[in-house]
Amino acid sequence: MNALEDLLLQFYASVADREKGAAYIQEKPERFKELFALACSPKETRAHIVAAWVLEKYSLNRFEVLANNLNSFLKGVADQKHESKRRPMMKLLFHYCKNKKRRAALTSAQIDTIVAACFDYMLEAKKAAALAFAMKTLHFFRTHEDWIEEELQAYIAQRLPNSSAGFQSVVRQIS
Repeated sequence: MNALEDLLLQFYASVADREKGAAYIQEKPERFKELFALACSPKETRAHIVAAWVLEKYSLNRFEVLANNLNSFLKGVADQKHESKRRPMMKLLFHYCKNKKRRAALTSAQIDTIVAACFDYMLEAKKAAALAFAMKTLHFFRTHEDWIEEELQAYIAQRLPNSSAGFQSVVRQIS
């Protein structure tokens, strides 16, 4: 194990610990690539999970670090299966895509990757936050291909009758 992983293992899910991790990367930007690799890896160890939390906190105000590594980030988002890694990765993707200029700069292949990842998260997510971010991100790309809006509406129609208040709120946001 290395110094960054040792540090990450000292952190918990608290906002304060995530901020400490982000501050560490801010002070030592040469460690960003290592943090990024840990977060984007499909591995599910505690260090990898905490890395995803720290990446989220660090990158939310520095989207250029994602833009510079966008294809690797998109692959990392798509590769996640652990719920505790899915939420921060999809949250980052949502906030990245929320910006119209960044969306306009995406290639068709990148949008295809995003759409596939969003549908995967929607079908596999067990927790509401990852599902909500996936649906809201997918909403940005609903006109990319004809079938996307149709599949999104079919998914909503299937889930809505037995859904939680949180799910209903997301549906209202994107309708």
